[in-house]
Amino acid sequence: MGDQVVAVVRTLLALLGVCALAWFVLGQLARRGVGVGGRAARMRVLERITLAPRRQLYLVRVDERELLIGAGETGGLMLITELADAAAARPTAAESAVGAGPVADTTGAHEGTSPAARIEA
Repeated sequence: MGDQVVAVVRTLLALLGVCALAWFVLGQLARRGVGVGGRAARMRVLERITLAPRRQLYLVRVDERELLIGAGETGGLMLITELADAAAARPTAAESAVGAGPVADTTGAHEGTSPAARIEA
């Protein structure tokens, strides 16, 4: 009787260990963007910021392109711009500390132009 209890406890502990290992490995794969089928995800939301209730900006990476997308109260999404050089557009630590970043246009280069013209530029 005592040997059977020990065997059951060992089996349950082994099963618990296998489940914990599977949970850990699947969690690591999900963090790396590996989805069903073993392929890496082509699209990822890099950042999201809420501007006002029901108004957000999303920085999305699709393959090697980074897109700035706005979401408004109507529920629609709008492409604001595609960042030309994704690596150069990342703010430095100093810029992040003062709130400046790749989206800020302080040069006035786009002043008076429509959003569609800015996207094409």
